[in-house]
Amino acid sequence: IQDATVDEEVRAIILEIDSPGGEVTASDQIYRALMRFKEARKGRKVIALLGDVAASGGYYIAVAADYIVAHPTTLTGSIGVLISTLNVKELADKIGIRDVTVKSGENKDMLNPFREVREGELKLLQEAVDEMHGRFVSLVARGRGLSEAEVREVADGRILTARQALDVKLVDQIGYWEDVMAKTAEILGVPAIKVFRYEARLTWLERLLMSRSDGAFWKALLEPQSPRLM
Repeated sequence: IQDATVDEEVRAIILEIDSPGGEVTASDQIYRALMRFKEARKGRKVIALLGDVAASGGYYIAVAADYIVAHPTTLTGSIGVLISTLNVKELADKIGIRDVTVKSGENKDMLNPFREVREGELKLLQEAVDEMHGRFVSLVARGRGLSEAEVREVADGRILTARQALDVKLVDQIGYWEDVMAKTAEILGVPAIKVFRYEARLTWLERLLMSRSDGAFWKALLEPQSPRLM
């Protein structure tokens, strides 16, 4: 996206999205990069093509697009935010593991997996989730030309089929790559477009993880298992 932004010959981005989502900040950074692309030159457009899954953070970045096309079999939506972790207190007690935490404040070790979550902590975490969810809803409303009330009707985390998403105006069309090509040319007001593909160079570890059908499992093992806002 950054490369396309500084290339004066690029008039549009066709953004292919195939993602079940992820961290809030990462999604927001991609969303902002797409908005900067459009702001850098008058008349630029972003057209999104949703793949197998474009949900949660995947849909978050889609709302930066001026036009969204979903495949007939796309699953999308899942507009929501969560914080998730494991609690192993009962297991730790059974096998004799004791937690030792030195902290500077009462809430510094929220979601410590070795003790029960306190009610006050849940309240603080819920407030954070609600604020992030409110931002998500507002971006969807702005990007899709809907009211926040309309978005909140389907912003309870549910996934939607392509047809359901079209009915509630979360996507503009159901189609395929050739439909996106035609629509992009129409939006730009030209008879045809020439497409260049930007691809990131993967490290050897990334290639190894992606080459395995269970790559997500190995990636999860290598990542820190701390609570994340997703």
